[in-house]
Amino acid sequence: MKFNDPCLTFASSAQPFLRADDVGYAMTEFMWFEGKPYYPMSALTDARVACVRLSAALYEELDEDNLDLVFQMRGPQGKHMFEVVLRSDYGTTYGGWLWGEDLEIVDEFIEGYRVLVTNYDGFPARFEYNRELGQYRFVGENPIEKASFSGDRNRPSRHSITRIEAYNHRITR
Repeated sequence: MKFNDPCLTFASSAQPFLRADDVGYAMTEFMWFEGKPYYPMSALTDARVACVRLSAALYEELDEDNLDLVFQMRGPQGKHMFEVVLRSDYGTTYGGWLWGEDLEIVDEFIEGYRVLVTNYDGFPARFEYNRELGQYRFVGENPIEKASFSGDRNRPSRHSITRIEAYNHRITR
């Protein structure tokens, strides 16, 4: 038996640090949710990646080991999910997830990291780094929750998110 065809390959333009194992391990964290697969592999192959500096820490300008990564994943209902991978001299970690469209990096720092803002259904959604959790978290009313499956926990995972109506604790889909 010969194994001639690759299953998954990086684009020829992918920088070596994007293909590094530490980034790959962080990616496996966002590929799963609540112990089940969240994204299909095809979502990863369709993902777009941005290299940015989210930390306020000073680094050498050309030091690619301290570039953070934001993966733009396809989300439900034509929206996007953004998965953050934080990289520094201390290692590479999963930095949380965001939802919406038109991700903007604001020139404001909270707990040593830039604030991120998306647009969700015509409203801004603000995400701040939470040092205790080590990840970005939504700040505001009506948060969105990842839901890897709906209702029946015995069914296979499905890709969806739900909006939590904070003022009356009602969940809508």
